[in-house]
Amino acid sequence: MLLAEELALVAIDPDSGRPALGTRDNLNACLAGLLMAELHLDDRPESRLLTAAGDVLAETGPKTTAALSAMSRGLDRRVGMGTWDAVVAGLVKDGFVGPASGPVRPRNEVIDRAARDMVVRRLRSAAAGDEPLDARTALLLSMTGPAQLLELVAPDRSVRHHARRRIDHALDATSLLPIAESVRKVLADAAAAAVAVSVATLGS
Repeated sequence: MLLAEELALVAIDPDSGRPALGTRDNLNACLAGLLMAELHLDDRPESRLLTAAGDVLAETGPKTTAALSAMSRGLDRRVGMGTWDAVVAGLVKDGFVGPASGPVRPRNEVIDRAARDMVVRRLRSAAAGDEPLDARTALLLSMTGPAQLLELVAPDRSVRHHARRRIDHALDATSLLPIAESVRKVLADAAAAAVAVSVATLGS
């Protein structure tokens, strides 16, 4: 399973098939970041979606923030779906989500709860511990913060401070840290732009 698919699987509400936590924009940025990061891993699976993400990255040039912003549109041109729908379509194809009521927008489908629970347990263990993390777990954990999944990773409020620190520093001293930083920058810039539009609207 792709890292982006693992994040989408834990973000989906098992009862509705829609994102349970986090906004679609936040999830799209984090999914795009994971697609880009997985391209740098030696143990990445063969995937049409990863290939398409690599093409978007090559097209937009070396600036990570530009690739993140262009990912959903770029994937739509290549695979006919934006980031969230393309990732969920992979879950449907592999049987982790299904049966879908539509081609890429599942509603009220059956979620593979055992697979989802396995990923959640892995994330919770990583967030609660202090030991070094393997690259795949570190990447996945690092995106749970900007994806607004902290409550899922650390349901116990008493451990959330530690979990937040683990999330924020999961990629420290690794070559993949710039991708996580770029995801946070893209989201921060989008939030600032939204505030500016609101202020301008109120002042007009």
